Amino acid sequence: SALVVAHNNPSVPSILHRRTGVILSVASCILLPLNMIRDLSTLGFTSILGLVAVLYTVFFITVRALDGTYALGTVGGQAMGKFIAQPESLLALPSFKKSTWFHMDLNSLVLVSNLGLAFIAHYNGPSYWKALKEWTSERFQKVSLRAYAVLALLYTVTMVAGYSTFGDVCQGNILLNYSSRDVLSTLGRFATFFSIIFGFPLVSNGNREGLKNVAAYFGHDAVADPKHHGKLVTVMLTLTTTAAIFLKDIKLIAGLSGAVMGSALVYICPTLVYARIVGKTKGWDSPEYGVARRNLLFIPFGVFTASMGVAMTLKNTILA
Repeated sequence: SALVVAHNNPSVPSILHRRTGVILSVASCILLPLNMIRDLSTLGFTSILGLVAVLYTVFFITVRALDGTYALGTVGGQAMGKFIAQPESLLALPSFKKSTWFHMDLNSLVLVSNLGLAFIAHYNGPSYWKALKEWTSERFQKVSLRAYAVLALLYTVTMVAGYSTFGDVCQGNILLNYSSRDVLSTLGRFATFFSIIFGFPLVSNGNREGLKNVAAYFGHDAVADPKHHGKLVTVMLTLTTTAAIFLKDIKLIAGLSGAVMGSALVYICPTLVYARIVGKTKGWDSPEYGVARRNLLFIPFGVFTASMGVAMTLKNTILA
């Protein structure tokens, strides 16, 4: 979206006409100050703006799936959509040759990998707990269930609407499929831009806290020293920005990180942690620990989904 503004406005500096220039500008002028904020509760307002931006994106994707503007058209039937009549503005025409309600193969594991990434919020659990006005497990459980229910609804609506519009040619970033002349999609790109900007500090905070814990475990307590907060933020943001410049396919990144980290955080790590906690608190010979050990069966399943998810993601991206 930032590139769209730059190309349409000659007064914008030339560096912002290029992808690398936009990434560097956003990282240094917007993300760096936001990441310097230590208290997540102060980001509450920006989080609401991010949520509004996401809701608009879901709204416009749903509207375009229903209004027929991207319909292929049939002889004697549905009319061709106005954006399909302008193919030069599209990355690819919709295609539904592989669409079926019943066929499922190993490519479905790509979806499983992305879902694993989509529902990862574990790393910010402690921060969200501290941000609650009332620190009770019941309140935290209620908030978590409501949040995941809303996420599941948004993901389902977006996937169904997006695929029903473009079918087999859906890009890893579905916004790339929409016409460059589609005003709603242009606004959607802006909305996605703002939702990423406002959501990035929350993700970054989780990564930063995880790094501090790992460093402390290996005896490097200085990493967690508050006086080093600025240096830590700068180093981590530099690494992230560098990766963003060189890695351009979001489908590859989402698939790999979802397969590996999603499986680890959903199936493997919680199982190991839970079994160990029960063993320590109830006793290694207790019936409770025996029941908890049954959950260890999730580990081989998690390893299988991770390995197959990585393999299928690579097959559909780099090896395609």
